[in-house]
Order: sequence, then structure tokens, then C-alpha cells
Amino acid sequence: MGRNALVTGASSGIGRALSERLARDGYHVVLCARRAEPLRDVLRAIEAAGGSASVEVMDVADVERTVNRIREIDRSLPGGIDLVIANAGVGERKGHVSYAWEALADACHVNFTAATATLTAVLPEMVTRGRGHIVGISSLASFGPLPKSAAYCAAKAGLSMLLDCLRLDVEASGVKVTAVHVGFVKTPMTEKATHPMPQLMSAEYAADHIVRALAKGPATVDFPQPLAAVTWAAGRLPRGVRDLLQRGLARVR
Repeated sequence: MGRNALVTGASSGIGRALSERLARDGYHVVLCARRAEPLRDVLRAIEAAGGSASVEVMDVADVERTVNRIREIDRSLPGGIDLVIANAGVGERKGHVSYAWEALADACHVNFTAATATLTAVLPEMVTRGRGHIVGISSLASFGPLPKSAAYCAAKAGLSMLLDCLRLDVEASGVKVTAVHVGFVKTPMTEKATHPMPQLMSAEYAADHIVRALAKGPATVDFPQPLAAVTWAAGRLPRGVRDLLQRGLARVR
């Protein structure tokens, strides 16, 4: 029996790179994103390399449809879905001050609520089968506050906490749960950024690192080092010291 993976945000960036990497490892990959043609491009690339995939046009922001459709896909695949990667994400909406609801709404909904729907849609079925792996693509930004990044930091921190709780809930079932905390990656979301992006990496490098790490079923995957270590330590500084550093960072963002 083959292995089946479902990846959201699979049309570009980390999602595309993860999908292509998993297909090379022998997974049948269900490619999920909002736009059909970019997904078909990924499908053609996977098939040209000898892999197996299928296209599922899906807007994860429509959480009810997302949950229902993932359950349908799970029932249709031999053995069900073995690996779910909630990768789809958005940044804060431009044209508003960073602390306005209009700026925060999309990132909070997609990066947390829609990711939660994706990850838990067939989690009970995985537990019943006694196998499976759910993975949320979080961020090093979840380790502490950043100026002008409330929605992104908060939603990713919430996602990381959700995964940690789910891991405890299902740890005796054979299902693995992993939060991936990644740094700066060259994607459509970051290509217009003007702030510093230390240790910027390609999507292909990030995907390779993630897939290799997931084989061990860890609770977290934090990279790249040393940025992950510095970010983790900065988030645990005394609040006064941390705020002083963040005010300096705000001036360059």
C-alpha cells in the first residue's frame, strides 16, 4: 500500500517544494490551493519526474468545505491520508495600520483557524487507524513578539500551541504531531519584504530539511540554526530588555 500526503498551499513556495520532495520519496501527493493552473504546473512537474499527485482546488479559508472535502479525500484514497501538512498562509493585509482589524483578519483566519481545520479534519480517523502524521508550518516568529506583525506572530504562536496540545492528546495512538518553526524562505510572500532577512534560504532547501526531519516524528523542527536559537532566546528575555530591542527593530521594518 502506498503512502498518501495532503499539502495545502501547494501551488508555490514551500508548499510546492514540499510536494515535489514528498513525491520523490514515493508519496501520492494531494496538491491543494486556490488556483487550478499553478497546481497543474506542480502536477506536471511531479509526473515528469516519475511521481504521483492529484489536484484539489481548495480555499482553506472556507473551513467547512475544507473539512468536508479532506474527509472525502481520506475515504477515497487506499489506506487514507498518512500525512497532512498545513502550509497555506497569508501575511497581513496592506493598506491599513498594522493594528487595525482589517489588517489582522485574513492572517488570523487563514494562519490559525483554517490551519486548525486542515490538521484536525481526519485526525480522529488517523487515531482510529493507529497511524498518521499531522504537520503545521509555523514560524520562528511564533517565539516572541515583533513590531508590526501582530497577526502573523499571534496566529503562528497559536498554531504551535495547538499542535503541542494535539500531540499530548494523541501521543498514545501512534499518530505523530509536528510543529515546524522555520525562518526566512524565498517565497512570493517574502519577495517584496524590505526588512532584514538573515539566513534567507530557498524553498527547496527548506523542504528538504523538513522532510528529512519529519522521518523521526519530532515534536518540533526549528531551523535554520543559529537564527532559531537566537530567536528563541530573544523571546525569553525580560520584557523591558526585549521591548528595547524591539523598538530598535521597529525602526528598520
